[in-house]
Amino acid sequence: LTSNYTTNCNWTTAQLFEINFAQFGDTIFVTHRNNAIRKIFRDTATAFSVSVFAFATHSTGYPRYQPYYKYAASTVTLNPASSSGTGVSITASAAIFDTDANWIGKTIRIGGKEIDITGRTNTTVVVGTIRESLANSNETADWDESVMSDHRGYPQAVTFHANRLWFGGLYSKPANIIASKISEYTNFDVDNADDADAIDIDISGDQVNEIRHLISGKDLQVFTDGGEYYIPPASDNTITASNISIKRQSPYGISRTAPKMFDQATGFVQKTGKAIREFIYSDLEDGYKSTSVSILAQHLIDSPKEIAIMRGNFTRPEQYAFFLNNGSTHPGKLSVFHSVRDEKIAGWVQWSTRTGDTFQSISALNENLICIGKRFLNGSTVYTLEKFGDDDTLTLDCQTLSTLSQRGSPVVRGASQSTSGEVLITDGFTSAPVIAEQFTIAGNVTEYTIQAVTDNGSNIYTLNLDKNLAAVPADDAIITFTKGHLHSVNAIYTNESVNIIEGNSSLGSFTVSAADTITLTGIPRATGLKIGFNYIPILETMPIDKELPEGPLTGLPRRISRAIIDLNSTLNMTVKAADKTSKSLIVQQVSDTVGDDLVAVTSKKEFFFLGYSKSPTITISQNDPLPIKILGMSVEVVFA
Repeated sequence: LTSNYTTNCNWTTAQLFEINFAQFGDTIFVTHRNNAIRKIFRDTATAFSVSVFAFATHSTGYPRYQPYYKYAASTVTLNPASSSGTGVSITASAAIFDTDANWIGKTIRIGGKEIDITGRTNTTVVVGTIRESLANSNETADWDESVMSDHRGYPQAVTFHANRLWFGGLYSKPANIIASKISEYTNFDVDNADDADAIDIDISGDQVNEIRHLISGKDLQVFTDGGEYYIPPASDNTITASNISIKRQSPYGISRTAPKMFDQATGFVQKTGKAIREFIYSDLEDGYKSTSVSILAQHLIDSPKEIAIMRGNFTRPEQYAFFLNNGSTHPGKLSVFHSVRDEKIAGWVQWSTRTGDTFQSISALNENLICIGKRFLNGSTVYTLEKFGDDDTLTLDCQTLSTLSQRGSPVVRGASQSTSGEVLITDGFTSAPVIAEQFTIAGNVTEYTIQAVTDNGSNIYTLNLDKNLAAVPADDAIITFTKGHLHSVNAIYTNESVNIIEGNSSLGSFTVSAADTITLTGIPRATGLKIGFNYIPILETMPIDKELPEGPLTGLPRRISRAIIDLNSTLNMTVKAADKTSKSLIVQQVSDTVGDDLVAVTSKKEFFFLGYSKSPTITISQNDPLPIKILGMSVEVVFA
């Protein structure tokens, strides 16, 4: 893993999940209502630079093509002492110049001509440099100030749409939307409101709606804290200052979590944080509707702070939406939504990592799903960057591979080795070799198995082998273990209990030593064992019910007597019904060769159960962290 970073980023850790961004080629614009807009530009394949977003200017340097607005009352006037020059005093008819920080450095306009404020005398008088000569020095109410500033705040919503850059939800103008000129993404000059000029418009209604997110889809979708809107193109398929319209569609409101496009709709977290809705166009209604997709999964939705969308990868076609919860009930857990709209398939499941650990952030990068985990390891809090598996071969949490320990730097003690029999004298070990471990000696490819070990002291060991040496080995010839009981792991697992998998078999749970090693029992193993934390998937059906001619079985005692489960490439599974007795899938058969790897089951398996219940369900789980894939299930129900 390689990393790169850059400076000049103005957002804080607390603001990370409130920022929005829009990307165009190698350029990203990042917005937050309390911070100046930042532009991230990829200079080379591995280098990035960050700068403050700068509005375009005239070739002479002035005017700046930025949006302006008069925040003061319409009756407030300004009276410049001169129509040109520097250090010009400007007197207001009301006490609007409250602090130095709010006004020094700001740009205002009088009669459309720019003036940079360089000083403040008091609440009614500032000093400025007139960049463009004024028509006169008369008192006038025709003035305004730059829309964006540390004083007035910045936009929080941003997107590209219809070949314009759009901003929305300015801190001091929360219902305002501005769009750049066509193809000129830093030019926001409304000028004469010609078709290609910039756009400046407010959402009007019975209340002020704070624009929080903008999404470019079939139309420009506008999400506010008080409802969902969209901006359609005109009949000529354009959006201009003269034909733009904003249409309200639904009244739910959105949280600050950025929405994402998923399965032909835009998924968003409702302002309450307790429901997920999809904003989707309906031909029947000739407009958008915000349908809840979490009605049956409300217990899984807990104020999500981040959404990631995975649209499949090279090994699986399924698409998923991941919602990272941030509430008090399921903090740091993922609520996962799967949907195939055309097939009318949809479902929810919750993912959690090891007890006490949490997901901190999640992102989909092309076909890769990446997360930041917060883990408590070896007595300390550790943040990890982890990638979800592309297929079913990764069945452990925080999984990595072991390295076979060489037990020091063992070599042949050639001065004592004068024969090519079944005895080898060695030195250089830092821990004693163990019977059944296997190794090779530099100079030949023969693999030897240790039959007995004699400790001669001073790290010198005599090894009895399973076969004669192929030749008298050279003095100090390097010994390389190929299979052993001692394996080294990453230091993050120190003193932790981990599970180990080799091939299709689970070797059980082991504790990592302070020296970051694991001592295996049984037969020795080669390098590359799968090391990680076990997690137990749990799948429980809804209560099995049936509508009979004489009425439904709801509330009546009934028993699931049999279940036929369709399995694919499954190595471990347990099944329980009303009697709570676990039925295990038997994978290993008496005809299998001892020592051979397990063969995954792909077939329909039948399980039988006892016990009655008024709400009978089937619960499927695992004892060992091995692949499990369930394609379907049918059940037989007996009622009293």
